[in-house]
Amino acid sequence: MDPGLPPGAGATKLFEDKTPNAIILNRILLNSLNVAAHGDLAPGDSSELTDLIVLLSRKLLSVWSHLQAYQTNERALAEQAASWPATEREYSQELYEEFDVFSVQTKSTLDHLVQIMRPILGRNKWTMYSFGDKGDRVLASLQRNTSKHHAGHVRMMEHQLFNETNKVWLSGIIEARDQVNHGIAGGMRIERFAVYRDTGGAVHLPMWNPNQRLSEAMVVTWENLFRYVEDFIVLAINFRLKPEFGLVRREMPLTSPVPSWTLTSRQAVDEFVKTHPPSKKI
Repeated sequence: MDPGLPPGAGATKLFEDKTPNAIILNRILLNSLNVAAHGDLAPGDSSELTDLIVLLSRKLLSVWSHLQAYQTNERALAEQAASWPATEREYSQELYEEFDVFSVQTKSTLDHLVQIMRPILGRNKWTMYSFGDKGDRVLASLQRNTSKHHAGHVRMMEHQLFNETNKVWLSGIIEARDQVNHGIAGGMRIERFAVYRDTGGAVHLPMWNPNQRLSEAMVVTWENLFRYVEDFIVLAINFRLKPEFGLVRREMPLTSPVPSWTLTSRQAVDEFVKTHPPSKKI
């Protein structure tokens, strides 16, 4: 129980961030709620937005947790395989399962992310409940269901989120999720998760492509997903930000607890725009 609570009152743990430097708590949950507090949402919409942000934080933690579990299992298998004969190999069920859930939770996070627009634009205008066509349907819906007043906000999201760079990693992980979870394109065979030692003594681990281990691709996906969620939430709230406030973005290392987005005054944004190159401003 929290000692600051009155006698008889209990404390409820809503979210415990286990990531290094609590980056989900600091950069996603707390910063997003701080930005939203300077918007013009009605109480009911504000409450719904808060619930979605908390849920997304929990989703992100799940993705990160399964990445950690995959890496732990992979390290243990690599150590074991170092002493195996060249004729022995293992199609790891543990690695298969962890990648399966990692990919599913990544897509689930994206599906929940698009629902952020519901309290922002209104239930009558935003009816999407999934990250359709690897994001293409999301952008099309934004362009179709927003007024000319919000054209600038939509262009910001298109530039930051719906670009070719993001399409590459989004397509890769969503297609992999479809294979391993839905059996699309022939599915993802368990042989893909082979661990073995060759005749030269080298240990082989599951590969994403000929040049990259699966665990390395999962790290890249996690980092991209985190930044995508961080950007999407704040840019969505920007639709409803009060006119006296603005946002500035500075790319931060993923290990930093400092958010990439900073809430500031509109005057400060104008000054920032004058002194920074276009890729650094918002």
